[in-house]
Amino acid sequence: MYWFRRPPYLRWAAAALLVIAAAWLDLRPDTTVLRPFATVDLAAGTALDDTMMEWRSVPAGLLPPVDDPRGLVLRPVSAGEPLLPSTLSSERVPTPEGWWTMEVHLPQGALPGQSVWLILLPLSPGEDPLRVEGLVIVPPPVDQDPLAIEPEPGLVAVSGDLATVTAAAIADGRVSAILGTEPG
Repeated sequence: MYWFRRPPYLRWAAAALLVIAAAWLDLRPDTTVLRPFATVDLAAGTALDDTMMEWRSVPAGLLPPVDDPRGLVLRPVSAGEPLLPSTLSSERVPTPEGWWTMEVHLPQGALPGQSVWLILLPLSPGEDPLRVEGLVIVPPPVDQDPLAIEPEPGLVAVSGDLATVTAAAIADGRVSAILGTEPG
């Protein structure tokens, strides 16, 4: 007898699962991530701090991730514009105009844009050392080679009128670096 046949429970369950899966795919929330945006107009060379940016939720994959948005701005940024890795520099600071960059052994913990005093030791013992103000352009690498004879230097910019004296002292090994305050 045909009317005693069992109802198609498996087909009904499969159809219900298909409808539930389609509804979940259609109604699920979009995946979003937080990305930094400028809150004020920023000029090139500005050191960012938390008051100059805000974190906004954007769809995942829309903007590239920014590891550390506390770098320096490489180009002018308008308020409301996203801060991108191409906009920020945490590794290298632009050299100011009229300044010269040279390799100097820096203390650990130096940051790009940080002020530094280069103490130039005199040639004769009776003279006073000369203090030259500089700017850390590229800090020394954090993970130094443990088998190296000397630690790797960083790059420091000094003004053009003191560049020759500073370079000569660096070549003679008569320079000591003292870090100033953090950038920003």
